[in-house]
Amino acid sequence: MSEPVIIGDATLYLGDCRDILPTLGKVDAVVTDPPYGIGYKGSKTKHGTNGFAYVSFDDTSEAIKAICVPAIREAMALARSGVMTPGRTNAHLYDTPRVMSAIFYPSGANLGPWGFVCSQPLFYYGKCPYLAMGMGSRPDGFSTTEVTDRAIAHPCPKPLGVIKWMVDRVSFLGELVLDPFMGSGTTGVACAKMGRKFIGIEIEPKYFDIACRRIEAAYAEPDMFVSAPTVKPKQESFDV
Repeated sequence: MSEPVIIGDATLYLGDCRDILPTLGKVDAVVTDPPYGIGYKGSKTKHGTNGFAYVSFDDTSEAIKAICVPAIREAMALARSGVMTPGRTNAHLYDTPRVMSAIFYPSGANLGPWGFVCSQPLFYYGKCPYLAMGMGSRPDGFSTTEVTDRAIAHPCPKPLGVIKWMVDRVSFLGELVLDPFMGSGTTGVACAKMGRKFIGIEIEPKYFDIACRRIEAAYAEPDMFVSAPTVKPKQESFDV
């Protein structure tokens, strides 16, 4: 494991998250989009395919069970709140979430055995921070028609708006968000834009370099509309 790269409030580790997670302390939230274990070689959609395959990951169910499941378990244990996209095919391999919801794609996304896939599961762990702070209820799922930036040289980058929604759902301004499967750095970009601190871990140097460049660019163009919550939080227990 090399020394982390510090960019603004982001701390980025190049290495295996299974080695790095035990060295970390507590975080406020986990937001992550790990591989799905479907033999990914480029996303076939109505818009075509990006043609990329994972460089440092054997995208199989066996790899999900051996690598991703224990890593997600360890990451969530560090956090008060967490949300992840487990994919559909191997979602059953992960620990039972506190709540299961979905992202809805009304126009369809990837092609599946029954046509265009119109939803993706969301797994929540820990407590809802808004309810725990006495700030009322919020939706646990959402709908989007945002298209992924196909110029990002990664097999499965998420649209920035999707990750921003997830970051906002499990964390507050100024809190620390962890992504143990950072990939091209979209969670870090979202945190830079939304006033969160960030820890990202990525094993593949190619994707790590992309993440560093994207996060650095995000800090160079801050979101001028980021502001503190309008409701003053009332502290309650975060015990699960």
